[in-house]
Amino acid sequence: MKLSAVIGLIITSVSLSLPATAGWFDDLTSKEETKPQATQTQNNDLVGSVMSQLGLNQTQAEGGLGSLLSLAKSSLGSGEFSSIASAIPGIDGLLSAAPAVDNDSGMSGLLSKAGDLGSSLQGGAQVYDAFEKLGISKELAAPMVDIVKGYLDANAGDGTTDLLMKGLGAIL
Repeated sequence: MKLSAVIGLIITSVSLSLPATAGWFDDLTSKEETKPQATQTQNNDLVGSVMSQLGLNQTQAEGGLGSLLSLAKSSLGSGEFSSIASAIPGIDGLLSAAPAVDNDSGMSGLLSKAGDLGSSLQGGAQVYDAFEKLGISKELAAPMVDIVKGYLDANAGDGTTDLLMKGLGAIL
């Protein structure tokens, strides 16, 4: 047997005995993106409280909180809402966890067609529509608000809870 044939057999047997794993080249060419998810909020205390006290899963807790905070944000405007936002870490994740609601259907859709009175109540209806999309009973809105109030009382400056209540006036 020639030396080149022996070397060829050795190289072949060694390469076949090596484990087949994805190499560094596969990692470089991978186009898979990792997107930040709303479930990765920094706000585990508030979300955890809602989950444990109301018996909701994480998606429901984050979406419900996001819906309430979205209503407060739209009612107050960014200036007044900023003190609430600074008191709740990961608030952007919560706001993005709120499900989109169709303004042409559901309770908010009916109110959008009811003129000025309907438009003043539409924000609250959007929260209830979002709760329905998440599989949350609308009766849990008030207890969820109470949990947020308790959180703000413990973690925010004076007047922040009052701002929240002002922003959520459409459902209270």
